Amino acid sequence: MVTAPEPGVQNSAYRFTWSSGEALASAIASSVYARIVHDLPARVDYTTLDMTRIFGAYHRELNQSDRDPKTIERYWQIISSYQRWLGDNRQPDTASAKEFLSHLRDKGYRPKSILLYYHALKLFLEFIGQPLKLKLRKPRVLPPYYNRGDVEALIAYAGRARHRTERQRQRNQAIILTLAYTGMRRGELLGLLVGDIDFNRRTILVRGKGGKERVIPMAERIIVPLREQCASKLAQDKVFPNINASGVWRVVTRLAKACGLHGFHTHSLRHYFATQLVEKGASLRDIQALLGHESLEVTSIYLDVSAQHLRETVELLDSVRPTPAPQSTHSRASDGGFGPW
Repeated sequence: MVTAPEPGVQNSAYRFTWSSGEALASAIASSVYARIVHDLPARVDYTTLDMTRIFGAYHRELNQSDRDPKTIERYWQIISSYQRWLGDNRQPDTASAKEFLSHLRDKGYRPKSILLYYHALKLFLEFIGQPLKLKLRKPRVLPPYYNRGDVEALIAYAGRARHRTERQRQRNQAIILTLAYTGMRRGELLGLLVGDIDFNRRTILVRGKGGKERVIPMAERIIVPLREQCASKLAQDKVFPNINASGVWRVVTRLAKACGLHGFHTHSLRHYFATQLVEKGASLRDIQALLGHESLEVTSIYLDVSAQHLRETVELLDSVRPTPAPQSTHSRASDGGFGPW
């Protein structure tokens, strides 16, 4: 006989705490716990109450994550639609998730939407101890192109925009400069410690996805702003404390909107960093290393962004009507029938 976990003890597979009374009454505490602890392949049949508890626990977990509030909201909408689709006849597991994605594809959902649903479902199924691994082709969507003038206008506005304090203004400008001149992800910026910055060697140690580290050379433009942010702080202190992921998002998007850059967000600065390097002639391998991409294919999209931008620039010539040549004041007779050389 398998005993249920003690009340108040956290279940490692579900990452939520068993409450008194649930431990013995719930099927989760018996069949699921037995399967996890003893690696039993037995099928788990959740009751309606079990499913309500599981989805509720995941909702709390999602809300406590450091993801962007819009992402949290969208993921929960997806999981809620999955829960409704399950109804009383299906179980939340890998098989039903695959069936749900096929259902969406049959309904005409675009590949980009299917991929978003997959990522949301994958997180939920990991939460209940059922890994979902599918090879979905990521749709190749080119990010918007922003030129140097756009970003310089944003940096300048961040330095003069109204804030509660001068320190806030400096911090916001430093955030935008750092993102634009390092290509860091928002989470990497927030995890940056004072000790990660070597002002003597002019390098920044970045901790990326999966704990992978990379070193980015420091551009001259960001040395002073980063020194100001690191002043009076210890090596283990964060460079940008007292601000979270959603806070950084709001800072960038609001300042950008005030500059007329609609749809601009934190990741746009990463795109800007990469496209600027492409246009300056940097090799794709070097850009891949700076961005921390695992695949060169992901990095190669910036070649297309730059090429598309150049194509649009050339197409501007077609939109300009040719100006008629000015009529010569000299008659052909006066110069022997030849125009001026």
